[in-house]
Amino acid sequence: MATMNRELSTDSAFAAGRNSWNRNYHNSVVQPLLTDLYQITMAYAYWKSGKIDDNAVFDLFFRTNPFQGEFTIFAGLEECLKFLDSFHYSETDIEYLKHALPQGIEDEFFEYLSQLTAKDVTLYAIEEGSVAFPRVPLIKVVGPLIIVQLLETTLLTLVNYASLMATNAARYRMVAGKHIHLLEFGLRRAQGPDGGLSASKYSYIGGFDGTSNVLAGKLFNIPVKGTHAHAYITSFTGIDELKTRVLQHKEDGTTRDILELAMEHRSSLASVLDVSTDESSEGELAAMVSFAIAFPDGFMALVDTYDVKSDKLVGTPSSELCEPLDTVVCDPFCVGRLHETNADGGGDGDDLHPLYMVTTLPEIPEEECNGCGTEEEEEQQQDETEEQAAEDDQKQEDPVDELSDQPPPSIVVQEEHNAQDEGIEEGECTTLVKDNKDENANSEDVEDQNAIAVPAEATEGSDGTEEPLAELEPIDGDLPEGVDDEHTRCANCEALNTMIHHLRSVGKSFRSGLLNFCAVALALNDQGYRAIGIRIDSGDLAYLSCLARETFERIAERFKLPWFSKLTIVASNDINEDTILSLNEQGHKIDCFGIGTHLVTCQRQPALGCVYKMVEINNQPRIKLSQDVGKVTMPGSKNVFRLYGADGHALIDLLQRVDENPPEVGQKVLCRHPFQESKRAYVIPTNVEPLYRVYWTDGRVAQVLPSLEEVRERVQASLKTLRQDHKRTLNPTPYKVAVSDNLYNFIHELWLQNAPIGELS
Repeated sequence: MATMNRELSTDSAFAAGRNSWNRNYHNSVVQPLLTDLYQITMAYAYWKSGKIDDNAVFDLFFRTNPFQGEFTIFAGLEECLKFLDSFHYSETDIEYLKHALPQGIEDEFFEYLSQLTAKDVTLYAIEEGSVAFPRVPLIKVVGPLIIVQLLETTLLTLVNYASLMATNAARYRMVAGKHIHLLEFGLRRAQGPDGGLSASKYSYIGGFDGTSNVLAGKLFNIPVKGTHAHAYITSFTGIDELKTRVLQHKEDGTTRDILELAMEHRSSLASVLDVSTDESSEGELAAMVSFAIAFPDGFMALVDTYDVKSDKLVGTPSSELCEPLDTVVCDPFCVGRLHETNADGGGDGDDLHPLYMVTTLPEIPEEECNGCGTEEEEEQQQDETEEQAAEDDQKQEDPVDELSDQPPPSIVVQEEHNAQDEGIEEGECTTLVKDNKDENANSEDVEDQNAIAVPAEATEGSDGTEEPLAELEPIDGDLPEGVDDEHTRCANCEALNTMIHHLRSVGKSFRSGLLNFCAVALALNDQGYRAIGIRIDSGDLAYLSCLARETFERIAERFKLPWFSKLTIVASNDINEDTILSLNEQGHKIDCFGIGTHLVTCQRQPALGCVYKMVEINNQPRIKLSQDVGKVTMPGSKNVFRLYGADGHALIDLLQRVDENPPEVGQKVLCRHPFQESKRAYVIPTNVEPLYRVYWTDGRVAQVLPSLEEVRERVQASLKTLRQDHKRTLNPTPYKVAVSDNLYNFIHELWLQNAPIGELS
């Protein structure tokens, strides 16, 4: 983790140089023709109608916060200003429009377009990176009607995705926590190259620490990070493919064979970690050695490529999993118990068949069994069932209201085997109790792990008394006598068994990479280098990260290398916001998330829904009416103020007409819901923040634009002004947006003036 912090700091220092390509970069796709056709046809109609000198005001805003949240991050302003600065129809643009537009358009209009620029436009906006809320205009555009109309589509496309992306990234940052690194890995899943570049830029603004997108790193000075793919591991099939095996010591320059060192360390680690070297892939080891030699100061390896099987007993539980579970009760004849004793109640079970691990099952009182009952109880249940047949039929018709006191049904699992195929002599065994599939694990592993041979009857002890039934797990070879055709396992033990098999399978698919990585990391240490960490791209991320961290800590203690316990664990694999929340609940040990698809595509909500509405023309307010009150616009040119409460948090955003006096600190202000008369409140602000600044006027940018780093810092600072209940993931409190009493009355008067009066007959 410290290594990653150091690298990111170095990258940030590089970015702070503000190389010339960053500020001067302009996306050549963003040009006047990046618009909808109807904008240009309307421009001609305006021109034809003599409205060249009309002046208009447009508001750009959204109606609902994304991702079922209660805040939005405003982004895309810098790109909007670059668009205004470069707005001009080229000769080729004009030639194209002459062919694309309907016939009959006068040549004078095309001449008008060729001279058109944004020099007469004034643009007001809130600061990029600020939290914003529904109905509050993010941008206010004032200027000649034709030009501000022509800006609509392009401004919307520059703000919509940027703000959505920054908001999505900010939400990931909040759920991950400030100490977890976040990397954007989404270029390959983004909506085209422009979508990929925008995703990298605005995820960084929203709080991500870096990207895998190299071009975005160059253009926007974002730290670039990456590891390697599974393909690199699978490109090696054995250690004989290594062309280079030696590495110079970082300080004294002496050379040593890294492969030999790694293999020596792997042998010693096998005993320390209780993992057989047979469980590791030679090709994977070769790949990691080669990558470590190539990047000795930046060795981070992908460790989940192979699921390598051992010649040992498959799925042997660890000591922790073998601990008796007090909460699980089951029948003494259930195979689900995990208490390891022999037929005599202790020892290794050496007197039994040598091909089996034997687990004697201590008898449990019948009243404690959750899955099985005595014969008398079963008969009693049958009598009660017959007496209440009519009621049972009714329950079957209405299962929603059915509550049963009956124990969970026993699970009978059978699988017939061909004795000849299995190498079993006739009469020795006819049935194996076997779970063939675990949806969370590798099916071929579970097949080997879950096979359990079960005798039909309890065995007889040396003193003639009946012994509890033993659990027999086959390895290879012949089966012992006395295996019956079926066996019953109670539901609790079945569920426990499935969980344990899942954990065993997950752990096995991870062992090869973890063992090989640690061996190579120790070999690098011998040559004066420190590995960075591992990446996990599949499986149970919480469990595997805890297993990896525990492994690193054991090695750190065993080899007296404190830094080894702090190795970085990176997790990827289609992670979304809910995944991180779940991993947090499970106590994961992940230091960094690599997030792609769900981040860059904003799968939970693919569009923000910003709109661009005229609110005034020639100093006359305009209102859009709708039966859907949510689509009614607030007319006139407006100012916006953010009022803060006594606790320092933002309390309410207040919209006023431009000719009103701004609210003052300590003075009571009446704040009203724009459309609901009864919703109103007095606010006495402790701080008043004007949200609008003039960013474009007289044909130039009117403010010193912040760097990407400064916008990124602005996001986090702005989020801190909100109460936690506004930011929480589940059922957040809506933030209040209000209008002044003057604006409220103005809206409703104009509404009544423009709404048609119906007639009843």
